[in-house]
Amino acid sequence: MLLLLCAFLGVPSSGAAAPPQAGSAKNAAALYSDLLNPVLQPSDVYRIRDVAIEREDLHVTLSDGTIGLMRSVNGHVTGAVFEGTGEILLFPPNRAERVSMALFTGSGVLEQGFNSAYLRFFDDKLVDELRAGFRTTQNAEEFIGRWEAVAKTLARGDGLQILRAMINSQDPGSRFIHFRLGGTQLGVFDVLFDAHSQEQIMVAQDRVSNGTSYMDIWTSFPMRSARANGETNPGGNPPRFEVSDYHLRARIQPPTDMSAEGELTLTPRYSGQRAVVLELSQYLRVTDLRVDGKQLEFIQNEAATGSELARRGDDMVALVFPTVLEKDQPVRISFSYSGPVMFNAGEDLLYVGSRGTWYPNAGPAYANYDLTFDYPEDWTLVATGKAAGSVLENGRRTSRFVTEKPIARAGFNLGKFESARATAGTVAVHAYAGRNVEQQLAAAEARAGRHPLPAREVRQIAEQAAASIQFLSAELEPFPYSNLEITQIPGLVSQSWPGLIYLSSMAFLGQEDRNALGIHDPYTELLLSRLMLTHETAHQWWGDAVDWISYRDEWIIEALANYSALMMLEKDDPQSMKIVLDYYKSQLLRQAGSGIVSDAGPVTLGTRLSSSKFPQAYERVVYGRGTWIIHMLRTMLRQAGGNKNDDLFFAALKSLLANSPSHKVSTRDLQRAFEQVLPDSLTYTRPATKSRPATCSAPLSKCSRIRLPTKGENRWIGSLTPGSTMPPSLNSACRMCGSSPPAAM
Repeated sequence: MLLLLCAFLGVPSSGAAAPPQAGSAKNAAALYSDLLNPVLQPSDVYRIRDVAIEREDLHVTLSDGTIGLMRSVNGHVTGAVFEGTGEILLFPPNRAERVSMALFTGSGVLEQGFNSAYLRFFDDKLVDELRAGFRTTQNAEEFIGRWEAVAKTLARGDGLQILRAMINSQDPGSRFIHFRLGGTQLGVFDVLFDAHSQEQIMVAQDRVSNGTSYMDIWTSFPMRSARANGETNPGGNPPRFEVSDYHLRARIQPPTDMSAEGELTLTPRYSGQRAVVLELSQYLRVTDLRVDGKQLEFIQNEAATGSELARRGDDMVALVFPTVLEKDQPVRISFSYSGPVMFNAGEDLLYVGSRGTWYPNAGPAYANYDLTFDYPEDWTLVATGKAAGSVLENGRRTSRFVTEKPIARAGFNLGKFESARATAGTVAVHAYAGRNVEQQLAAAEARAGRHPLPAREVRQIAEQAAASIQFLSAELEPFPYSNLEITQIPGLVSQSWPGLIYLSSMAFLGQEDRNALGIHDPYTELLLSRLMLTHETAHQWWGDAVDWISYRDEWIIEALANYSALMMLEKDDPQSMKIVLDYYKSQLLRQAGSGIVSDAGPVTLGTRLSSSKFPQAYERVVYGRGTWIIHMLRTMLRQAGGNKNDDLFFAALKSLLANSPSHKVSTRDLQRAFEQVLPDSLTYTRPATKSRPATCSAPLSKCSRIRLPTKGENRWIGSLTPGSTMPPSLNSACRMCGSSPPAAM
């Protein structure tokens, strides 16, 4: 059966349909149920010919075939299925996107015939466009028999997004079309047109390679009108809504369960919204939502499956308000939820939902957090924010943490830890480690006759982080927070949160313990012993103090955090930096099934780099090539600056930090920061074109003083007489006499 692409999709309305309002005959849950169970009926099956669907850069033609419309839901037709002859034509607008398209299709242009299509859409014109090509048909029952089960299966991925589009139909920007095209030379693939997305057009295909699911994004870009209006910067348009000012109260019951209640402020930035979709870990269930004390209707989606859910780790919750929200008018929402969001890796080492979100949110957004946790007294809890009090009562401890400034995300960890403290100026650094490592790692160590003790390394971890803070504060700007908490977590991955670092158990091992696991190569030893912690500490500036705007800018955060860590390694041991850079180079030049890894694409493709063609390309390109790009910029400035120091390099980085009032940076911001410090020797000047002098024929009486615009400014150039020559650079209309500009010969 067809693979599922989980994306924000929509639903069409017929021309006569009125938008759903508060007080519609069906509530949101009933509408959602109808959307998940589309009905095809013989009276809505037609022969169709010569219908062209044109949306910006997207061109789809249904030449000849049979189409069945889905039965309308609340007055809206919600989709269609088609079989016959059709064609799609799409021209990606730039070289990078054409190269990306060619990687997966063999051509920089998508021009494919298809013989089947599944459509879900919300576009007022689309149903009328389809109806214009309708003819009567036979064998409607046979057609429905082929498509009914397929339509219901695929509807699971569309339901919540279509519901949002339907309820928000008063929003004039609600235009969505999703095509799933089959019978092509390239197999089944998906085409998405979403007017609400920052990149409105996307083509993708779900693939399984070596037992792993991937969503290969062939191309993604802003639609033509957005490009024409200069709206190609993903940060140029505000989000549909903003979430801020959290108050959360959580009761923790190790090793798995959490129940929580709290409040958040939601502010709509566009008119016409009545439904809002938030993310929440798939392991948590919402039990109550209220606005001004009144219950709010909500739907928690269970349809996300497969590779998309594995990547996100989050479910979606739709909040349906009784009336349309007013633009820029905040509302306060209270909520309750619970579930087994924590996991025990053994030896009392816990982690919070793999890549999940433990509180309702709309993605990283800078907000204030007031967090209170209730947990057993024999456990230690660390969290983002500054400790604001702790009370012990009846065998349970209640601890409160309050952020000192808005932060992009909040986190916590729980364990039975030993701790150590260090300082970096006024910044307090605490490290927390258990007496054991997770079961899987402990078993491997036991086979080698070892019993690692992470707590033995806890002081060294605290001191290393403090040294990193001192180095980076001197070169960038003061540490963004008053404290840094570092806590051991099971697994190979480390993560940075504002004022909090989750550090892999592997970084708490001594060299002999790592050797017992078979780790002997210089790069991996450097990574675990020095680079990993310093990299995550550098993320307190790059990723926490400032974040990326879109997936195309994510590389900046990773590359700058990584290079900041490398510069600290270089200060103590220059050979260490060479080992790391050489390793990155070797990984970029490594042969993969579809070529060398470097061919996966530019750093600005971000998470799109990892695909069925290049499964590990994200890490190798974003970290590897990204680090080399920053190294190149630093080397150029050192060589051109004359003093062979890094003053210009750090001036650019400080400017990037200082000139980001929204706390987010883009690739263009990085470019501007380095342009500002670029010495003359690195400035490129376009060679002047040669031309013969021009003559002016204005009357002598009007030419005693002539004002001409040069280089964008008006300046006086003195007297000219009829027939006198002027430099080619002054080929402009005379501001004094208004004559035509002199013509260059």
